[in-house]
Amino acid sequence: MLKIFEYLSGYCQEHKVISEGELALKIRECVNSLSDAEREELERNSGGNLEDLIFKSITSEDKISVFSPDMRTRINYQGEIFYCLPTHKYMGEELEEAFLRWAKIRSPLSALKRVVMDFMERCGYQIKNVERENEHLEMMAVKNKNKNRSMHIFISPSIKFVPQFIEEALLEKSEAGDEKVIVVPTEKTPAPFISFFREQDIGDAMVWVADVEKKTIDPFIGNPEDEEIENNFANPEQARRAVSVWTRKMHFLEL
Repeated sequence: MLKIFEYLSGYCQEHKVISEGELALKIRECVNSLSDAEREELERNSGGNLEDLIFKSITSEDKISVFSPDMRTRINYQGEIFYCLPTHKYMGEELEEAFLRWAKIRSPLSALKRVVMDFMERCGYQIKNVERENEHLEMMAVKNKNKNRSMHIFISPSIKFVPQFIEEALLEKSEAGDEKVIVVPTEKTPAPFISFFREQDIGDAMVWVADVEKKTIDPFIGNPEDEEIENNFANPEQARRAVSVWTRKMHFLEL
């Protein structure tokens, strides 16, 4: 147990702010490194599920060891729960970094890529030239029935990553005539999408939202020229109504 808490203490000290999901993942990795006999003995002595006990020890005053790190300060940010050291006056940058770090873990590009490729193939497109560019993937999709119709697709693990590459992606890399679309995963709340909608100008590009668990895609910004794409969205009318509601709420808050 001491080695587990030493590792987790170092991790918490390094990052200062950690999402609930990331902390649970790190605890699970530590527990999984134990042998079955070690885990059974620790759970017998501690009186419960080891992962749950360690998580509670770190995020509350109910400590199971004097070596347990103390991350009991709880913050809700962009729909996700984060924990930070009670003596640490966290900076906004650290909270943002924690959100982005968790986004990459929660929505790996490989999983998003599979959803996008399956979707585009259902719409009658052939995928070409998939490339990794820092925090996003790029791919070209060409319509099988119409070689003159193509889409330049940018896949990001969160809509909050998009501003980092938006200018280069939309203004420099796309060929004339390509439809441009940014694909991002769903979030816990609409907050990141509302912020993006208010703060970013993406010109004539589209934004789609992928649900990795359901393996579906819906529109957020923009309309595709290809009706086959529109027909393969999971709930296009519902998605556009949601955007309309968000827009009205934003306008009301600004009055």
